[in-house]
Amino acid sequence: MSNTANRTLISGGTVVTPTTEIDNGTVEISGGKIVSVEAEAHDSPDVDATGKYVLPGLIDLHGDDIERHLFPRAGERVDTEVALDRCDIANASAGITTKYHAIAFEDVPDDNRSIELARLLADHIRSFNCETGARVDNRLHMRCELTNESAVKAVLQEIKSGGDLVSLVSHIPGTGQFAGENTLAQRYHLDRENSETSLQALQTSRSNVSAAKIRSRARQITELANERNIPVASHDDETVSDLENAAAIGVDITEYPLSHRVAQRATDLNLAVAMGAPNVVRGGSLWDGPDAARAIKDGVVDILCSDFRPQSLLSSVFIENGEPLTDRVSRVSTAPAAVAGLYDRGRLERGARADILLVDPDPVPSIARTYVAGDEVYRSV
Repeated sequence: MSNTANRTLISGGTVVTPTTEIDNGTVEISGGKIVSVEAEAHDSPDVDATGKYVLPGLIDLHGDDIERHLFPRAGERVDTEVALDRCDIANASAGITTKYHAIAFEDVPDDNRSIELARLLADHIRSFNCETGARVDNRLHMRCELTNESAVKAVLQEIKSGGDLVSLVSHIPGTGQFAGENTLAQRYHLDRENSETSLQALQTSRSNVSAAKIRSRARQITELANERNIPVASHDDETVSDLENAAAIGVDITEYPLSHRVAQRATDLNLAVAMGAPNVVRGGSLWDGPDAARAIKDGVVDILCSDFRPQSLLSSVFIENGEPLTDRVSRVSTAPAAVAGLYDRGRLERGARADILLVDPDPVPSIARTYVAGDEVYRSV
């Protein structure tokens, strides 16, 4: 990849910085960092980016896709190390250079979720880095089901062991996205006929936890995370009151708020608002939530996450919505980096970590090359 001077010139493409698009620009990298961004092309670059976009690596704060690599079909369980490696490859090919794996700390055996599995995944993610074969920067996002006391205890221990982000989740039947008689079964892919007993037990255990107990657990987790400088997100905030309670205990992010009004209030309170990139790509929410494209237009979305579809982050960047390309790129790079406290990346600027993408726009936007800390980790051809 590099020449004899340990320098790489990527030149000839449209370079997207935090503030502008540079046609026929050049990005010089050395020692894992960006040395310069120039507004002119070089005659003999190491990498000819003509006809392509040069973007910062994408930062995904919430991706559930590891579950699909672990359990590709009913009854099949893939080895954890193999699944994590395949997930890593998929994210590198999607342009995601910093990946927060959203691991569910909850017990739903019929949906292949358990606290035991969550802790196993947490250990593997912590030890999966460039020295052990990882292509991208893999990080741990702990999704804590607050109705489950064991989950809360486990997440508190994981925070002490070293996590990167935690989200506060309370999936209670009859509330939020779990409203309706059959919604819990539908969301967890439970077969109502064959899993009646486990479904009823899940509904009962979650419904019997008081709101005061949930608030107490949320406060306990948030306080410890804040002590360790770990960002905290509240998940699926249903009402303005829910959002304000989260803000009062020190939450930093609201992810997937359930109404436009809640997203607007979060913006007023200077909380970062994260919505799903699949929502933007699809043209609406899969579960009757707010339309992310409309929320972006109204200025109440700071970050897009891949949720379960890594490719959606890049796709969202190239959906025309009247915004400058720089703003669309920021929502999947600079903004999530800042919220996560990763000030060394997420932008094409001198001194930043050399996480860089070459994007071929035709026939659909796709990744031609992915660089992580200056090393090429993926090439399409």
